[in-house]
Amino acid sequence: MEAIERAVPMPAPPERLWRAMSTPAAVGDWLGGLGPDGVPHGSDGTHGTWILTTPSVEYVRLRIREVGPGRSITLDWSEFGVEAPSRIRVAVETGPAGSLLRIREEFPHARSVPRVAREVFWDDCVERLRFYLVAEEGGQTPPGIRSISLGVRVPVGTWLPLHRRNLFRWLPVSGPGYPPTAFYVVDDAGPWRFPIRRVEDYFDERLSLFVDVGDGVTRAVVRTHHDGTGVVLSIHHSRWPIVSGAESRMTRLRDVFEITWRASLEQAVRAAGSEGGRHGR
Repeated sequence: MEAIERAVPMPAPPERLWRAMSTPAAVGDWLGGLGPDGVPHGSDGTHGTWILTTPSVEYVRLRIREVGPGRSITLDWSEFGVEAPSRIRVAVETGPAGSLLRIREEFPHARSVPRVAREVFWDDCVERLRFYLVAEEGGQTPPGIRSISLGVRVPVGTWLPLHRRNLFRWLPVSGPGYPPTAFYVVDDAGPWRFPIRRVEDYFDERLSLFVDVGDGVTRAVVRTHHDGTGVVLSIHHSRWPIVSGAESRMTRLRDVFEITWRASLEQAVRAAGSEGGRHGR
């Protein structure tokens, strides 16, 4: 089995983080909506089933396998109720700034859900849990949907990924020429085309794409910079709109964009390392 692991500091003492992880009402507030058949624990606290809907996944069946020892839960996670289940263990430990949340998911190779989609999902979950803990203490929950922030090291420092001749080699964009007029993401339903309303560039160092996602225009800023040891190509995609009743749809769309951006950065690395990348600017 492949595995995904996270160890994340959280702004709460262990007992309060554990309540957020193990109490049905709290779980529904940050992870997703518990369905009418959701039974969080059996009479001995070591088994049971949750049926829930998350902002990223429409239907999930969870089977609690074990609670404890310590502050930990082990469960089986099956999306759509029919997927080969993942084995997930979450544990709460004492951390230097409050708590440390440990997540480990093992999933079989037969799963149709790609690993990168699960990584994005857990990043979203951790962010929502952090917002929930802050709001529970009377703080303000940051508005909007989590931005996409990614970066990768370009192996060939003389290759310029944001040069107009190289841009179309790795970015999923199209148009009759420069500037591009459409951005593409791909999911199980096939490619989606999103209009690019405006493009702003600064030499070969920064590119801003204003992408229309239907309910508003988002902003993706792509940069290159030297960090002392080489060239880093980074992306920050923000300003995700929230329309009443459509937050789940926009969260899922944002996740598809993140998966696309990750694949694009990997393509940039391949392009830089190719023979054409070594000789071209």
